[in-house]
Amino acid sequence: MKRTEIIVPASTSNLGASFDTCGLALALYLKVGVEECDSGFEVIATGEGAEDLPRDETNLIVRVARAVADSRGKRLGGARLFVTNEIPLARGLGSSSAAIVAGVSLYETLAGERLNEDELFRYALEFEEHGDNLAPSLKGGLVVACIVERRGYGQSLVTVKRAWPEEVKIILAIPEFEMETAEMRAALPQEVAMTDAVFNVQRAALLQAAISEKRFELLSEALRDRLHQPHRAPLAPGLKEMLKLNGEAGRVRGLLGVALSGAGSTVAAFVTENGDEIAALLRAPVEAAGIAARTLEIAVDNRGRRVSTQRLEV
Repeated sequence: MKRTEIIVPASTSNLGASFDTCGLALALYLKVGVEECDSGFEVIATGEGAEDLPRDETNLIVRVARAVADSRGKRLGGARLFVTNEIPLARGLGSSSAAIVAGVSLYETLAGERLNEDELFRYALEFEEHGDNLAPSLKGGLVVACIVERRGYGQSLVTVKRAWPEEVKIILAIPEFEMETAEMRAALPQEVAMTDAVFNVQRAALLQAAISEKRFELLSEALRDRLHQPHRAPLAPGLKEMLKLNGEAGRVRGLLGVALSGAGSTVAAFVTENGDEIAALLRAPVEAAGIAARTLEIAVDNRGRRVSTQRLEV
C-alpha cells in the first residue's frame, strides 16, 4: 500500500500596486495525504475551516481531479484523502488556489501522469482566473503571472519566478471576518484614470526591481496602489487604518511596507525585525472596532508544491 503526500503553500497576491499580476508563496500549507482505493472518495479534514469542507466528491480537490480526468479521457480510481489545512478560508490567502493545485496534483497521482506547467495552469484556470495565486502555490517564491491565450487550447499562464530574500519576513494580520473575492471584485470601478494606471504600472515595476537589487527601503513606495485598495479598504472595519501603516515604513523599526492580501480581509506587513510591535500595530485598528484579529509571522515558501510517495507496511 502506498501513500502520496501533496503539499501546497498559501499565497498573498496583488502586493499593493501589482494588482492581478504578482503573488508570493507563504509558509502556510494545504496538505493532502492520498491513499488509493478502487472507487469513491472520502475526505477526512482537519485544520482551518475543516467543519465547512465537503467530505465527499463535491470537495473542490476531488472536483478538480475529476474535471482534469474527464478532459483527458481518463478514468480515475478512488482515494481516501487526509486533508490538513493551515490556510484561513476567504481571507485573501489563496485557499481556493491551493485546493485547485492540489486537485490537479491528485489527478496526476491517481492517473500516473505528470502534466507540464502549461497544461496544469490551463486546467487550473478553468476553476478560477487568479493566476497571481495559482502560480506561487505551484512554483513558490515571488511570481509574476500573465494570463495568455494558447491557440486551440484556451487560457494559460506565462510566469517568471524569483527567489524571495530570506531577510524579509511577512506578518499576517487576519481579522475574524471573511471577505468574499467576488464581492470585493464587484467593488472595483470598471474604468480608471490614465494617471492611476500609470501610477500602478510604475510601482509594480519598482517592486520587482527593488527585490532584485535588495533595495528594501523602496518597498513602501512599491506597495502604494490606486486601483483596488482604496475601494476595498472602506468595506471592512479597521482595514483603512491598517493600510495607513504603509506610510510608517522607515519610522517604525523593521517595517518595510504594508499591503492588502488578495481581496482581504488579511493584511500583510513586510518586515526585517521588531515583529511583535508591528503585529500589535496591525491588530490595534481591528480590535478597536470590536473585532478579534490574530497575527502570524511567517517566512516565504520558495519551493512551491511538492509531491512525495512512500510505501506503507500493512
